[in-house]
Amino acid sequence: MLRLHAGLTRSDILRTGSPRILSDELTRSGDSGPRQHSALQNPCWAGLHNRSNLIFALVISFAVIVAVLIRWSGLGSQSLWLDEGITFWISRFSPKHIWHILWLDTSNPLYYVLLHYWSVCFGTSEFSLRSLSALFGTLSIPLFYGVARTIMADRTSLALATMLYAVSFFQVWYAQEARCYSLLVFLSLGTVYWLILCLANRTTLRLCGLVLFLAAGLYTHNITIFYLPGIAVMWLVYPGEKTIRARVRDGLVVFSAVLLLYIPWLPHLRGHMQRIHRGWGLAPPNAKDALDSLCVLSGFDTRTLQAIFRDRVHTLRLFGFWTWAPAICLVFVLCALGGLCAVRSTERRKVAALLVYSLTPIFLVFIDSRISNPIYLNRIFLGSCALLPVVYCAPIAFQTGRSRKLFQVIGLVVLLGTTVSAYGYLRRERKEDWRGLTEYLLKVPERHRLIVVMPDIAQALVQYYVSKSPNSPGMTEMTGLLTDFRPPDLELEERFLHLQDDPNTDALAILSSAMASGRYKEIDVAMMPGTSPSLAKPALEYLDERCASVDVVEFHWLEMRRCFVQERTRN
Repeated sequence: MLRLHAGLTRSDILRTGSPRILSDELTRSGDSGPRQHSALQNPCWAGLHNRSNLIFALVISFAVIVAVLIRWSGLGSQSLWLDEGITFWISRFSPKHIWHILWLDTSNPLYYVLLHYWSVCFGTSEFSLRSLSALFGTLSIPLFYGVARTIMADRTSLALATMLYAVSFFQVWYAQEARCYSLLVFLSLGTVYWLILCLANRTTLRLCGLVLFLAAGLYTHNITIFYLPGIAVMWLVYPGEKTIRARVRDGLVVFSAVLLLYIPWLPHLRGHMQRIHRGWGLAPPNAKDALDSLCVLSGFDTRTLQAIFRDRVHTLRLFGFWTWAPAICLVFVLCALGGLCAVRSTERRKVAALLVYSLTPIFLVFIDSRISNPIYLNRIFLGSCALLPVVYCAPIAFQTGRSRKLFQVIGLVVLLGTTVSAYGYLRRERKEDWRGLTEYLLKVPERHRLIVVMPDIAQALVQYYVSKSPNSPGMTEMTGLLTDFRPPDLELEERFLHLQDDPNTDALAILSSAMASGRYKEIDVAMMPGTSPSLAKPALEYLDERCASVDVVEFHWLEMRRCFVQERTRN
C-alpha cells in the first residue's frame, strides 16, 4: 500500500476526483487496509484544492482592484471636452425638458436623466460629472465576470479574461468621461447575461430582466439598434435547453415588449436620422478603419506599440500600423478559430454566438457608412465588443493538451500587449483644454472686447469654467458665429436652425458689425482648429486683414486668437 501510494502522482489524484474514489480504487487493487491511509489522502487533496482556490481568488481580486483604481483615478484632472460640455448643458434641464431638447442632439435621454439627478445629489464638478460613468464602469466588472463565468468554467481562462477586461484602455477611457458609453457597456453586458439565463432556465423574472436591459440600451444610444441582429442570432445559436421553436416564441414576446416600451421614442429617432442624413462630417470608413477598430476594441493601441519598438529601434518601415494591425488581427483570428474548433459542439456554439454578437454591429455600421452617411466611430461599438476578452480566452477553456498550452501563451502575450497599451494610451491622451483657455481669458485685463467661441455650443464650457473660477467678474460680451448660446435655452434649436438657413447671417456680417460699432478694442476668437471650416476660415481671414495685430495662444486641441482692433476702425 505504501508503494502504491508513493507511486501516485498529482494527476492521478485529480483524475480520480475525490478521496473516496481513490480509496475504492485501492480496495479493488487488492489492498486490505485502505482506511489506514485515508488521513494521508484527505490533507493532500484538501491542500491542492484550497491552494487553487486561494490563487484564483487572489488573481481575480487583484484584477478587480486594478480595474477599479484606474477607472476612478484622475477623474477631475483633465478639462471637460466639447461632447462633455453638451452633456453638462443637456443634463441641466428637467427630465421633461431633456426629452424635448434632444431634438437638437442625436443622443437618447436615459443617461442625461440619470446625470441630472446625479448632479443634484453630488454637484457639477468634473469629478462629479464623470463619476456616474466611473460607477457604471465599476459595476460592469462583476457583470463581465458573471457573463464570462457562465460561458467558461475554466479558472485560467476566466482569470485571464477578467484581467484583459480590467486593463482594456478603451473601456477605461470612456469610464472616465461624462458621456453615455459606460452605461451602454453595462446595459449590453446585462442584456447578454439575462439572455444566457433565459436560455438556461426561462422564467418570467428573467424575461423581464432581458426586456428592461434591452429597452434601457435603446434609450441610451441609437447604436443599440445595430446590436439587435447580433442579439437575435445569439438567442438562436447559444446552447441551451430550449428548442428553436420555443426560442422563436419567447423571442417574439421579448421583441414585442421592447417595441412597446420604445414606441414613445420613435418620433425622436426619425428626427435623429434626418439630422444625420444632412451630413455628420465623418469620412467613409475603409479597411484601415476596420483593422483599427479590431485593435482598439481588443485592447491594443498601435501608437503605443509603435512608440516602444519603431521609435526606439529607429526602423523606418517596421513596427508601424501596418505591422501591428495585421499581427493583432491574425492573433484574433487564431483565437477565434481555436474556440470554433473546440471538441464539444456546445462550446463551438458559444464562441460562434459571441463572435456574431461582437462583430455584427461593426460590419453593419461599416456597410451603412459606406453606402449612406458615415457614422462609423470606434466608441459606439464598446457595448457589443466588451466580450472580446472572452473570445481571446475561450480556446484556453475549450482546448486540451498542447493546444491549450499554446493558447495560454498567446493569452499571456495578449495580456502583456493590452497592459502596455493601457499604460501608454492613458498617459498620452489629453482632452481639449477648455479649462486652461477660460482661465487665460479671465486673466486678460482688457474689458472692452468681444469673445467669439467656435463652435457655438462650446460657450457652455467657457461659461461653466467662468462659474467655477473664484472671484470671477464674468464675461458678458460673449457670442458665437451663428448665435448667442445661453443655456439652458429651450428655443435654441429653432433659433439655431433658422440662423443656419438664413443666407444673410454669416460670420463676416457679425464680425464686421462688431468692428464697425467701435465698442471693442479687442476681439478674442476661442476655437477648435478645423471645426466649422466654412465659417471659421472667412472669419479668421477677415480679422487678419482688419486687425492691427493678431496673437495666437495655443492650448491642447484649442487655440485663441487675440485680434487687436485698429484705432481708426474703432473711431
